[in-house]
Amino acid sequence: MLMLYIVDDDIEFSLLLSDISSPYVPELKVFHDPVTFFSDIELTAKDIVILDIKMPKMDGIEVLRELADRRVSSSLILISGVDSGVLNSTAMLAKELGLNIATQLSKPFSPQKLVDVLTKIISGDGVRTFRQLAQQDDQGHTFSKAEIENGLSKGQITLFYQPQIDLKTLQLSSVEGLVRWQHPTLGLVPPYLFLPQVNKLKLLDALTDHVIECAINAESSWSRFGIDINTSINVNASNVINLSLPEKLEALTNNAAITPSKICLEVTESELMTELIPSMDTLTRLRLKGFRLSIDDFGTGFSSLLQLYRIPFTELKIDRSFIKNLATNSESRIIVETCILLAHKLGMKVVAEGIEDRETFTILLELGCDIGQGYYFAKPLPEHELHVWLHENRKRALLAL
Repeated sequence: MLMLYIVDDDIEFSLLLSDISSPYVPELKVFHDPVTFFSDIELTAKDIVILDIKMPKMDGIEVLRELADRRVSSSLILISGVDSGVLNSTAMLAKELGLNIATQLSKPFSPQKLVDVLTKIISGDGVRTFRQLAQQDDQGHTFSKAEIENGLSKGQITLFYQPQIDLKTLQLSSVEGLVRWQHPTLGLVPPYLFLPQVNKLKLLDALTDHVIECAINAESSWSRFGIDINTSINVNASNVINLSLPEKLEALTNNAAITPSKICLEVTESELMTELIPSMDTLTRLRLKGFRLSIDDFGTGFSSLLQLYRIPFTELKIDRSFIKNLATNSESRIIVETCILLAHKLGMKVVAEGIEDRETFTILLELGCDIGQGYYFAKPLPEHELHVWLHENRKRALLAL
């Protein structure tokens, strides 16, 4: 059974939290110091903890460290009256420790904000951590090399396409191809459950080649039906240091009778740090051949600005960690606004990923972001469902104008 734990040394405020939360949770307990909290509880993945990060005896960082040591997978809501920068840094540290941070709220906050977070967690929409996913993977199916190779050869491993929307016109701008496995016995398998094994078995290059072919074949099919869609696909470090990649992609697009500009290759900042000179060589030659390049998860690496200077990107994709808290965190808003201004000055389009509500969409539109992606618009769709979505989206866009 789900239990809500409130840990806050402010007695009046913790009682207020209790009053707000009690209609939405079956049981709750209130603790006014972390020492008592740790001596009296045994947390499960279903539980929720509301934690004030500034308390006597143990501060929030010490509490989070202890929770991480205990491998707690409960949903955590961090609250505090300290400035938002400290609260935001604490939340980021917690995520690095593998904890499941549902959100952070600066005191004072409206009761409705807390209610919204609680209902989202209880309904099952909360975000799981990499640690939880890894635990689930360890306890589940282990994919063999033959099984993965069979999935590739039979087309069970394929692409779902998540629409990317022009924020001004609400028309489809492009799609991102995201790998999924339609397993014959396990059903639809998300990538986090098989990619670690793909990497371990040194099948990542084979998977990437397959993904590229799927995307180009889809582009060719759409083109024959008069559907104008650009496609983005992710490439990894071993791809971007492969000096033959530009010729391989050029041959594939030529054979499919599509222009290279229809394909955008997304590269994360961390991937670029592995082998700088080969990466610059490959990516620059891809641009010379007409392919588009996106720097993915921008803002999470250590040399973002240097990468923009070195490599001719056409698109900047702002990491979802900044988008998630855009409506509630002033630092996130400043960073996003700065990224948009910087990208536009450099002649690049800006994509924001992880848009989940209208408020975030509205803020991004006001800040001048070009393209949006996220569940607010559409989830990743198999190719046949994308065609239906395209028809419905055209009608929605016309009604909105």
